[in-house]
Amino acid sequence: MCGSLRMRLSPLALTIFAALLALGLVARAPDARADRLSSPESARLARGETVIREHTWAPGASARYIGGLTYTVVDASVAEISNLLEDIESYRRVLPRTKRVKLVGIEPNGDRLVELVQGTTLVEATYTIRVRYFPAIREVRFWLETSRPHEIDDAFGYFRVEPFVGPSGEERALLTYAVLVDIGPGIVRDLFEERVRAALLSVPQLVRRVVAEARHP
Repeated sequence: MCGSLRMRLSPLALTIFAALLALGLVARAPDARADRLSSPESARLARGETVIREHTWAPGASARYIGGLTYTVVDASVAEISNLLEDIESYRRVLPRTKRVKLVGIEPNGDRLVELVQGTTLVEATYTIRVRYFPAIREVRFWLETSRPHEIDDAFGYFRVEPFVGPSGEERALLTYAVLVDIGPGIVRDLFEERVRAALLSVPQLVRRVVAEARHP
């Protein structure tokens, strides 16, 4: 499943594409939920549902990215969710089908290199992501670290956390999660692409479960 990297993304390129991804899925203005969510979608969020926008991007002959954008409201404060996303150990619980997580490096600029082992009894992949934090905008961005062995072709995305007021005035958090992954050509893509997509977009539900377990051990 391992193949050559189709796109070597710099942090600037990641930022640009994150914006393009969001614009391709739903028009939005920064920090203005009403501009990027329709009224029915806002109502779904208020009912506790997750808004999911699937996306597929094929920029070349063999490159094919799958994933999408999700919005979900979590019964937790912004600080709780931000702390969860800064905890490397929590990745094993909030990233789907993650068997092992290991911090393999911290760069001078604060970037963390995190090795992940993910998969099932049939298929397993090991790769490293570079994680960068932007506390001022409550955002965490990640992308494949190509200098280390990787059994997927590419991956990148972001988490964003914003305040959200519940129907009774209670403090909640709106979690936006975007991800695109190129698993590479071969039998895994041919047979399991939609299963991989479903797993990728299950992150909001996993975050909710981890938060609930922390609040009610």
